[in-house]
Amino acid sequence: MGEKILVCVSADQASAAVWRGKRLAGCHLFDNEPEGWRAFSNFLSAARGTPVHIMVDTVDEDYRFETLPHAKGGDRAEMVARKLKQLYRGTSYFSYSLQSREADKRKDDRYLFAAFTSPDLLSPWLKAINDHGLPVAGVYSLPMVSAVFITHLKLKHPNLLLVTKGSAGVRQTFFKNLKFRISRLTPLRETVDSADQHYADEVSNTRMYLDALTITHVDDTLQVVVLDQDDSLAGLPAAISRGRPNMRCTLLSRAEVSARFAIAPTDLDASPDALPLHLLGDSAPQHNFAPPQVTRGFQRYVGRRLVYAASAAVLGIALIWSGVNVMNTMRAGDEISSLRRKTQEFQQQYQQVTAQFPQAPTSTDNLRNTVEIAQQIRESMRSPEAALLLVSRALDASPGIQLGRFEWAYDRRGSVAADAAASSVPADGSSGILLQRAYLYGEVKPFNGDFKGALQQISAFASLLASTASVAEVHALRLPLNASSETALSGSTNTPGESGSAEFELAVVFKAGT
Repeated sequence: MGEKILVCVSADQASAAVWRGKRLAGCHLFDNEPEGWRAFSNFLSAARGTPVHIMVDTVDEDYRFETLPHAKGGDRAEMVARKLKQLYRGTSYFSYSLQSREADKRKDDRYLFAAFTSPDLLSPWLKAINDHGLPVAGVYSLPMVSAVFITHLKLKHPNLLLVTKGSAGVRQTFFKNLKFRISRLTPLRETVDSADQHYADEVSNTRMYLDALTITHVDDTLQVVVLDQDDSLAGLPAAISRGRPNMRCTLLSRAEVSARFAIAPTDLDASPDALPLHLLGDSAPQHNFAPPQVTRGFQRYVGRRLVYAASAAVLGIALIWSGVNVMNTMRAGDEISSLRRKTQEFQQQYQQVTAQFPQAPTSTDNLRNTVEIAQQIRESMRSPEAALLLVSRALDASPGIQLGRFEWAYDRRGSVAADAAASSVPADGSSGILLQRAYLYGEVKPFNGDFKGALQQISAFASLLASTASVAEVHALRLPLNASSETALSGSTNTPGESGSAEFELAVVFKAGT
């Protein structure tokens, strides 16, 4: 999360450093007494809202492995919480992790439970942190932080013992199959001559303790890795291996530690806890011993950071969107300017071309109206060609009909019934539309006085005309014999008429639009 404050607390003192840019920005030591607490408070005064990560290196720690029935979800959480309260009634600094699952039929879960049994050790340091309103991200155990050594050093030994030296003493942390099992802290010895042998005896005691717990077997080889960050444990590997054939020891000197973990030699010299502080800054361990009331401020800190990050993301999106809109607006403005220039150029070209035209006889509106009227006239013009074709086909099919006269019209006079009445108003009362009309004047030849036969020929001729799809109606205007019931009859139908002919008149009206 960027910058953070790292603190390592032991029984006698505390080491503090600022983690910035993936490295320690100086280490400071503070004694566990009122004067040291005040100095630590002054150190924190320069930090504003920076989260604090606390690491504890003390003998007042407890690690237990328990086997519990396999459970999931809320049942597991409730079972583990009940177990923690049972094991650690006197402290609120505890944690747990699921290590493995048994291979028997029940397949129970194996847990690691850990706690600090003396929480008062943290009280003065937490008070200084709370007085400055700094959020506490977590409280961790130094042995748990030491697990990171395995990854950095790429160790793969099934029985691995890490030996490190800090301000509280020499720490032995054992890993079985690369998983944490136990850790022991031996206070520092003032006598230099016997220190290596003393620490070697402590390592031997740890080996016997592991064998007694059947964590290791007497014949198993124990790999010991000594991290000597101040070159004070150079004689320890020889002392460990002397008379102990099943223990192999490897030592990393100060230069090798600095190179392997990318930590500056000056930081190693500044504090005995510089190396674990560097590991804590690089990655926090899984086990966080801090109770919720201690990390509540950090939860608010994380929430604020998330809100700030979301706000920054929204702001970034808004800026990008605004930038895109500005670019689109500029591009649209350029296109509009270009279109305006082209429009002006076209207008100038039009004016140049039209300036060469002769003077028009009238205005542009009159010319446009004239063209539109001419178009309407052209569309409304009809010729008698269709009517002539219709009549000629009907005459070809009617040899007894002779046409004496043909008249054609295209007007709004109305229906045939109106023609029969010689009226200009349509018979149906409508205003009338443009229609083609054909008037046929003919007679039946030869005619021997048989009016009935003549009427039949005229009716057949009229039916041929009316059968065409373009004809709306065919109406007889005059027949050789008026068969109306309103007309008085005289003479004999068996004798020829006075005129000796059977003349008739037909009106053919075409459908609108033809």
